[in-house]
Amino acid sequence: MTHPAPPTSLSALNQFAFDRVLNEDPLTHSLIILGKLPSTDGNNLVRAIVRIEKTALNPGDSSIFFGDNGIIKKVQLEESTDIVRMWTVAS
Repeated sequence: MTHPAPPTSLSALNQFAFDRVLNEDPLTHSLIILGKLPSTDGNNLVRAIVRIEKTALNPGDSSIFFGDNGIIKKVQLEESTDIVRMWTVAS
């Protein structure tokens, strides 16, 4: 079920009252949080779930990551399986 009047501006979303984190996903760089937003009549607060996601990298910047003049200067292997390898990157 969607919020009866989802926020359509930043000022409306700023009225979100945080309750707790429902999910944190470091792989997608996202949080799902539970809270409350004002009802359409403004007299009550109704439960709301908000997903916050970090902006993806710009593919146009791909050429600046590696190489002699690249911004990535150090990497460290954190985990490795047959399917996935996770690295920590530092600039």
